[in-house]
Amino acid sequence: MIWRLVGANNRILGVSPVSFAGVQAAAEAAQHVRSRAAAGTVAVARDVTRRWRWSITDAELGVLAVAAHGYELRTTCEAATRRFMDSATSAVIDETLGRRGRFWRPTTG
Repeated sequence: MIWRLVGANNRILGVSPVSFAGVQAAAEAAQHVRSRAAAGTVAVARDVTRRWRWSITDAELGVLAVAAHGYELRTTCEAATRRFMDSATSAVIDETLGRRGRFWRPTTG
C-alpha cells in the first residue's frame, strides 16, 4: 500500500516513495510528510524518459514524497511541487479512501 495526496479535483498531487505493509504504516508516513515536508529539500530532475520529476527529502527520514508522474516542462513540475507543498501541510488522512487506494486529501473549506 502507498499513500497518495489527492487534490480537490481528485488528481494525484504526490505519492509515497515506497510501499507499506498496511494502512497504519502508510498513515504514519503520511503524518511525517504533513509535519516535515515544508522544511524538506525539494529536488527537480529529469528521469530516464527525459520528463521532469520532483522529490522532497528530509535530512533525518530520507525521501518523503515524489511526483506521481513526469512533466514535460520543468516549470510545470515546479508548480506541481508547490501545489503538493501547499496541500500537504493541511491535508487530512481519510482511511475510508485509503481502503480504495487514495489515502490523503486536502482539507476543504
